[in-house]
Amino acid sequence: MALLLAAAGPAQADDRARTQRPQPASQDVRAATSVGFSPDGSAERLVLATIAGARHSIQLAAYSFTASAVAKALIAAHKRGVNVRVLLDWKANFEDDRRYARHAINALLLAGVAVRSIDIYPIFHDKFMVIDGRSVQTGSYNYSVSAARYNAENVLVVWNDPALATAYAHNWDANWRLGRAAEQRY
Repeated sequence: MALLLAAAGPAQADDRARTQRPQPASQDVRAATSVGFSPDGSAERLVLATIAGARHSIQLAAYSFTASAVAKALIAAHKRGVNVRVLLDWKANFEDDRRYARHAINALLLAGVAVRSIDIYPIFHDKFMVIDGRSVQTGSYNYSVSAARYNAENVLVVWNDPALATAYAHNWDANWRLGRAAEQRY
């Protein structure tokens, strides 16, 4: 955060640091973190466990989305009443040569999960989930087979930090409004 703030200039950085710094979680529930890495499998396990633990909502933002295991976990969450919404980069997931992404996205759409694509940026490179408005999963991990099995990737989950989750949710909401509803493609 310091690098981002420093790039804005000292006066702006000070103002942003005061207004955007996440507040600590309440004293009753302390924020905690979990980490996972790939290709050893712990990144994928943590992503799937995070989805499985959601009770109310999942806001997912992704550059690449080809992992059927993640799609299945999101569908299971949706079926148990969790409000699941998925926002994806258009080029990485919807161009004609993206058959693996098409399979995963079509499964979500057939199950009734809300999916939107965004194409206003050269690359929509986000990779995060906001869970229940309280926790954030982020890192380099794309929701893809390559990220799970072959690439060196990382996942960080910050549990029970509503201020951090709110910051991510605001960013997600702004991009969701800029996206368009996805349609099944074969």
